[in-house]
Amino acid sequence: MVNHIQKISWAACSLILALSFSSFAVDIKKDEVKKVENADSDKLDIQKLEQKYWSAKDDDFTVIQNRAFTKAGRFYINPSYGTPFNDPNSVGSMYGVNAGYYFSEKFGLELGYTTSNLKINDTVSNYKQSYGAIPDYNTFKSAATLMAYWVPIYAKMSLLDKKIIYFDMGIGAGVGTTGYDQNLCLVSNNCGSGGSLSANNTTTISKSAIHYAINVTQQYFLSEHWAVRVDFMNRWSAEESLSSKTGSSLGNKSVNDTALQFGFTYWFSLKKEE
Repeated sequence: MVNHIQKISWAACSLILALSFSSFAVDIKKDEVKKVENADSDKLDIQKLEQKYWSAKDDDFTVIQNRAFTKAGRFYINPSYGTPFNDPNSVGSMYGVNAGYYFSEKFGLELGYTTSNLKINDTVSNYKQSYGAIPDYNTFKSAATLMAYWVPIYAKMSLLDKKIIYFDMGIGAGVGTTGYDQNLCLVSNNCGSGGSLSANNTTTISKSAIHYAINVTQQYFLSEHWAVRVDFMNRWSAEESLSSKTGSSLGNKSVNDTALQFGFTYWFSLKKEE
């Protein structure tokens, strides 16, 4: 009888232990499932973020939302000084003034006028002294140009880690007129005699021609109203060329006038600025 009771007791204990172990195993499994679910929920869903923060209308957005210095809706005037960059016969200075208006931060129109104070360079001077003649060439005198500008670059840079300078870079295309002088040294003026020449031996004829222009411009903003501007201007025109000795026409030739000019720009608005 006692043995029978002991067997029943051991069986009951074994059943209780088995049930306890099974319950413990189920609890562990549930904890593992929860950890896996939590790990999955911690993953970043890019598509959900895009749907939440970017709609279809926001596909095209700008990098720089706020500009320190703006051009849109403002006028400007820009006096400048420079030198011819590729004239093989002349040296001297060029003076210009530009005035324009920007419809937006990227697009604007400008009307510019440039005049020059040029003289013959050493090469032409030596030629005159040696041969008593001058080459067949024209001298740039002035230009009036209507330009359209596109400004794709606006950025800032650090100056010696002390100051932030804001600048932009644009490209302009335009059309206008170029005034030029045809230089003559006629035989009737004692040219071609082989002796040295003075200024009295040469004469000029003023002409004009239509030109097409491309300009690369860059501005460094100093304040809301002032900026330093650099222009690399190219003009192409078909100019009539004359024989410097006889004055007869040599036909038209394509002439490229390139100038590097520096200036200050004053920005203003006709509306009351807050």
